Amino acid sequence: MSRLTITTLIIFIILNLLFSQIGFAQEKEEEIDASKPTNFYSFIDNTLEYQFRPSGGDVMGYRGNITFAPNDKHLVLGEVPLLYNNSTDYFGIGDVRVRYFYLPYKNYDKFFGAFGPSIDVFVPTSDAKDGIGSGRLTVSPGLTGALMLADWIQMFPVLSYQYISKSNSSTLPDSLNTESHGITFQVIMPVVFGEKFFMTITPIFQMNDIGDERRDRYVQEVMAQYALNPKLQLSAFGSGNFEDNLYVARLGLVVYF
Repeated sequence: MSRLTITTLIIFIILNLLFSQIGFAQEKEEEIDASKPTNFYSFIDNTLEYQFRPSGGDVMGYRGNITFAPNDKHLVLGEVPLLYNNSTDYFGIGDVRVRYFYLPYKNYDKFFGAFGPSIDVFVPTSDAKDGIGSGRLTVSPGLTGALMLADWIQMFPVLSYQYISKSNSSTLPDSLNTESHGITFQVIMPVVFGEKFFMTITPIFQMNDIGDERRDRYVQEVMAQYALNPKLQLSAFGSGNFEDNLYVARLGLVVYF
């Protein structure tokens, strides 16, 4: 393990503990409704992850997410995964994620309840041959809306464009090491069972390359979240890419502050 990786891990743990203490110490007046992705809150999401892959080794580790919402219109997210590949025997920092979401309109009393643009960036911080990241820069601007079907169920469609750069791996042949441009459409559907428990069901349709190599995929995601108290929630997540037999399982602890 490199000194940079160890130093980054120590700094992240210290920041995590610091913000966790702040989260427990402060009382938030408004009720937290995390079932709607267009409700913005500041929190730390601590997640254990396992990726089942048919080739290249399984990947496992910790994914830390710090989300800061200065108000109900702006949200900034930073995500650092610390992962291990059991085939390459490599441990390090996977693709780092940064996201900004702006929500100029929100009115849940209307059928069309919210609308806003966002941009997602994934930065490869390891070589693709290490097996813990894509090795490619991904930039994905998108638009999110909200359809208020009923008090207990809503739909949040997300349409995004996706640019993927060439790989940083020197072992990939030039014929395969190309840029790609794609489009992703997903619908986040929360199902609320009560004040403490909800689930989200998210079908995702991906056109990973709108050029000659389409590589279209369907991915299904399911997430469940249970509130231990107003500031502390347990989460479970699963996703499946059935065409490529790629599956992800996560268990998390969310701390609001």
